[in-house]
Order: sequence, then C-alpha cells, then structure tokens
Amino acid sequence: MHKSAIIALCLSLLCATAAMARAYIVCVGIADYPGTRNDLHLSANDALTMQQLYQKNGDATVTMFQNEQATVAAVREAFGNCCRQATEADAVIFYFSGHGVPGAFVCHDDFLSYDDVVRALGTSAARHKIILADACFAGKARRSRRHATAETFAETSVLFFLSSRTNETSIENVTLRNSLFTAYLERGLRGGADTNRDRTITARELFTFVSEGVSAKSGNRQHPVMWGRFDNDMPLMVWPAKNN
Repeated sequence: MHKSAIIALCLSLLCATAAMARAYIVCVGIADYPGTRNDLHLSANDALTMQQLYQKNGDATVTMFQNEQATVAAVREAFGNCCRQATEADAVIFYFSGHGVPGAFVCHDDFLSYDDVVRALGTSAARHKIILADACFAGKARRSRRHATAETFAETSVLFFLSSRTNETSIENVTLRNSLFTAYLERGLRGGADTNRDRTITARELFTFVSEGVSAKSGNRQHPVMWGRFDNDMPLMVWPAKNN
C-alpha cells in the first residue's frame, strides 16, 4: 500500500474511533435558589441547552439537574456513576451553571467543592475529562488546585473551561436565551468554533471562539479561562460526517 494511502487509512480509523467514543455528562443549572434573594434568570435553561446540544450529537448519556433537583448528594452520586461507567475511549463532562464561590459550586442545598468533582474524575478510566463552569469567580478553581492534596489531582488530566477570571462575575444578559458564557459555548460546540471545518471542535478552537466572543460582548468585563493538563488539539465535540 502506498504511504499516503496508509496515512489516510490511519486518519480515517482515528476519526471513526473518536466518533464512536461516548460522552457521559452531568448538567447542572440552578436559577431558583431557596428564597428569592439569590435567584438567577438563565442558569436552569443553560443546563437544558447543554443537554439538548449533546443529545443532538447522538452519542451521549446526559443526566440533568435543575433547581431543587440539584442537591449536593444527587449531583455527586450521578457524577460518580458517570465516571465509573466511562471507558478509556470515552469523555466525562461536568457542566455547571449557577452561583459560585471560591473553591466550590453552589448547589441548591450546599456547596459542592471543585476538589470533590476532580476526585471523582480521578477514579474514571476516561481519556477526556472536562469541567465546564458558568459561575461567578470560577477562576478560583486554580487556587483550589494549588491547595488540594496530592491524592486529589495525581494522575488526573482535566480540562477546566471556566466562564470568568478569579475576580470576575459571570454575566447574565436577559436579552439572550442563555448566560453569556454558555451562549458562546453552545455556538462554538455547534460548529461556530470549527475554523478548519473538519467537524471536530478542539480545545484550542473552542477557547479562541468563546473567549473572543464573551470578552467583546461583555465590554471586556468577563474573560473565560481554560487550563489544566490537556492537548490543545483535544476534541471537545466530534460531529458525524454529513451523508452525501
């Protein structure tokens, strides 16, 4: 077989493998917190948007929690199950939209620490492990990691894509259907970030698309951040080839 044909065959096999990999996702969106003082407008719909996006992709297992469903115990159990079910070829994704405090997501009844989420990821065989957080002060996850135990992060390669820097809030624009970060996240994953039109959205492509869009739309008041141990060409969404 000619060398170029061998290369083409290898690439096609890699694409087929990527397309067959399954995504296990927990989507959490909390707009209605106890009382009325801390309520948000769009976060519950953010989780629905992400659920629909991954279900449209066709090869995903999505568990969603909205508002009062999103207790720490329920979310922790569901995400632990996802981590255990995923095989090496799969992806495990934790998506959260709601209030955030330094070092934790604010669930309906209590705080869910970043460390708890990463510990669960550390038990998973999945090759791709991703945390998507649309919450105020989401950038504080970086500080959490520096102060975590070695056990928490040992051998755990995780991509963190966070809606804002350490000292920034995440903006809800009520003229949009989703929070600003999630709006651009969805557009990017649907194909807006696919600059080379290969139907694979990579980490590099998604970060560029979302960060530029959010920064411009917010008037430079919100700046998404992406960090962790991952390849810039790591696929975050692979869309099946169109039928001819």
